[in-house]
Amino acid sequence: MKTLFLSATLMCGLTGFGATSAQADEIRPGVMIHDSKLFDGVFGGLHGKEQSISVTGEYIFKSPDWLSWAYSPKPFVGGSLNLGGQTSFGGAGLLWRHDFQNRYYADLGFGLVVHNGVIRTPDPLLSTDLAEVLLLLRRKITEIEFGARYLFRTQFAFGYRFNEKWAGEIAYEHLSHGQILGGPENEGLNNIGFRVARRF
Repeated sequence: MKTLFLSATLMCGLTGFGATSAQADEIRPGVMIHDSKLFDGVFGGLHGKEQSISVTGEYIFKSPDWLSWAYSPKPFVGGSLNLGGQTSFGGAGLLWRHDFQNRYYADLGFGLVVHNGVIRTPDPLLSTDLAEVLLLLRRKITEIEFGARYLFRTQFAFGYRFNEKWAGEIAYEHLSHGQILGGPENEGLNNIGFRVARRF
């Protein structure tokens, strides 16, 4: 049911962008290390609780004329499906790209996502049942407490173009509510991985 909800959200995003007459620019499927420990301590929270593998996909549109005032970012929709039954998410945002020489480029993306993970776990100290206390303590150790259903998503990517149509990318993304969309829990999520880009 949660996966269906995320799929419906993604489809609504696709329909909404299609209505603005934006044209498709590229698609980017990929594989990510979900909840990577690589940046543990850098963005707060204890990372690695859900460390697993996720498959991701993004649909990127050409920048519409009305976004020229913001340095022509490209709108995108996308999502991530966790293969281990952990947190999955879907959403939309804007992507800025800078080209280096002929084949290299860097991306900065920012957007909003909705996820099916845990917002917060109950406080174990509020229970008087020992078995329940142990269960809740286990949840605190193994589940990310996001603090909000909707999160900001920031992503960075460094890519190399093999030719005019195909490119490969190393990508990193961070999800959290930034103490703006929820709280006080805000453990966040860091993912890092590889994507293939197919330009139209």
